[in-house]
Amino acid sequence: NNPNKDTSTMTDAAASATATDTADANATLASQIEERLIHQEYKIWKKNTPFLYDFVMTHGLEWPSLTCQWLPTKKELNDGQKVGAVGGVSKNVAEQHELLVGTHTTGEQNYLMVATVNLPREDAVIDNRVGDTADTGTADTAGSKDGESKQGASVEDQPNKKQKTNDPEPSPKSTVIDAPNPATNYNEEKDELGGYASVDRVGKIDIKMKILHDGEVNRARYMPQNHFVVATRGPSSEVYIWDLSKHSSFPSEQAVAPNPQVICRGHSGEGYGLAWCGIAGEENKGRLVTCAEDKTVCLWNVKQALKDGKNGTVVHPEATLKYHTDVVEDVDWHNRDPNMVGSCGDDKLICLWDVREGKRDKPVHVIQKAHDGDVNSLEFHPTNEFLLASGGSDKVVKLWDMRNLKSPLQTFEGHTDQVYSIHWSPFNESILASCSADRRIALWDLSRIGMEQSPEDAEDGPPELLFLHGGHTSKVNDFSWNPNYDWCLGGVSEDNVLQVWSPAEAVYAEEGYDEDDDDEEETEVDLATKQRAEILGDDELE
Repeated sequence: NNPNKDTSTMTDAAASATATDTADANATLASQIEERLIHQEYKIWKKNTPFLYDFVMTHGLEWPSLTCQWLPTKKELNDGQKVGAVGGVSKNVAEQHELLVGTHTTGEQNYLMVATVNLPREDAVIDNRVGDTADTGTADTAGSKDGESKQGASVEDQPNKKQKTNDPEPSPKSTVIDAPNPATNYNEEKDELGGYASVDRVGKIDIKMKILHDGEVNRARYMPQNHFVVATRGPSSEVYIWDLSKHSSFPSEQAVAPNPQVICRGHSGEGYGLAWCGIAGEENKGRLVTCAEDKTVCLWNVKQALKDGKNGTVVHPEATLKYHTDVVEDVDWHNRDPNMVGSCGDDKLICLWDVREGKRDKPVHVIQKAHDGDVNSLEFHPTNEFLLASGGSDKVVKLWDMRNLKSPLQTFEGHTDQVYSIHWSPFNESILASCSADRRIALWDLSRIGMEQSPEDAEDGPPELLFLHGGHTSKVNDFSWNPNYDWCLGGVSEDNVLQVWSPAEAVYAEEGYDEDDDDEEETEVDLATKQRAEILGDDELE
C-alpha cells in the first residue's frame, strides 16, 4: 500500500469538495445579487408609474399561468353598483372585461379559468390625487419577489400623469370622478394610495369560472366565431376543445375528471402552439392548426364534433404537415388567406404552408436561419396580408415581407433575453408587442423606424421601441392586447402575477396632438403615415 497515493486521493477529494462548495456559494451569492437588483428595479418602476401609465392593476393568482388572452366580451356596469367610484356610488365609470387564463402546478388539480377585470371606462379614469406624495398610485398585492400568492387584486391608478411643460392643463383622463375626498382611498397598511377599502371598485379582478383540466394549461385560445369555444394544450399530446356554455362556473364536488367536448388526437408529443382560423365564413368555423414537440403541424376541423354535442368526441387531424427537423414552437393562421398557415421551431425555420389538398406535402416558403437560435413565436399582421413578425431566443423580434423573404424587413433589438411571444395591436396597424424572459413587455412602433434621435434618447433604445413595461419581477409567460380597450394589455409571469395596464397617453400620442384640432392637422404631414409608406409601400396601406 502506498500511503502517498492515499494522501493524494484524499487531497483531490477535499479539493473537489471545496471547489463544489465555492461554486455553490458563488451561485447563491449571484442569485441574491440578482434578486436584490430585480427588487431595486421594481421599486424604481413603482415610483414612476404615475408618470408612465394611465392605470396598472396587479393581481396575485393562486398558481402561475402560462397563458393569457382577453375574451371579446365587455359589460357596462350599471349605475348604482359600487364598482368604480373612489368616494361613493359609481357614476357608471367602470366596465367589466374578461380574461382567459390557466394554472400551472404539480401535485394539485389544474384549471382552465375565466377572470373578470373591472376597468375604468376609457373616457373616465379614476384619480386618487392627494397632495404631493412621492410613492403614489401603486398597490402591490402579489408577493412577486418570492412567488408567494396573496388573494385579491389591487388597482394602481395613476394620479399625476406627466404633463408637457407647455401644457399646464390636466389631461382629460385625469379628471377626478365622484371623488370628493380622495384621502378615503389611502391604504394605511401599505402607506400608499391606490389600495382599496371596499371590494367593488375599478381594478377588481375575480376568477368567475374554473374548469377541471388535465395537467397545466400550456395555452388557451378562444374561437373567433364563437368565444364560448376554447382550445387548450396541456402536457399530453391531445388538444382539448371546451364549450364554456356547457360547463358550470365552478366544478361540482362530484366532478373528478376533466370533461372536454372534443378531444383532438394526432400528435405524439406535448406542444404549445395553436391557432384558430378567424376568417369570416361558415366554411372556416372550427378550423384549427396546432404544433408539437413531435416536429409536426396538424390541421383539424371540430365544427361537426361540436355540433353533435357529445362530450369527449374524438377527432383526428385532417392533415399532418411534416418538414421541421426539431420541436415546432408556434403556429398561426393567416388573417386574410384561409389557405395559409405559418409555423416556426427550434430548427430556426419559419415555414409558410398552403393547406389545400394536394399542396400539403411541403411548405410553399421556407425561411432558413430566420433567427440565430430557436424561433419561439410568429404572428401574421391583422390587416396587411404581406407582413409577418417573429420572435426568437436570439433576443430579437423580426419583421418579414412575404414577397421577399431573403432577409427581414426590420430587426427590433431591445430585449436582453429570449423573446417568448409576439402580438400585433388590434387597433393600430403599426404597433407590435413582445414579451421576454427578461421580465419585460416591449411595445414597438413601425412608424418610428428611422426617426432621428438625440444621443440621450438613443441610450434608451432604438426609435421604434415605444415603451418597455417593467412591472413584472419574473419571466413573462404570455400577454394579450384587449380588443375592446385601446392600449390596454394583460400579462402573466412565472411568479403568479397577473398585471393589467395601459401606458399614459403621452407615451404614444404624437407631440402637439390635440383631438380638437383635427381640421388643422389635415394640412400637416402625417409622419406616421409617411414612415409606414416608406416601410410597407403605398399599395399595402389601407
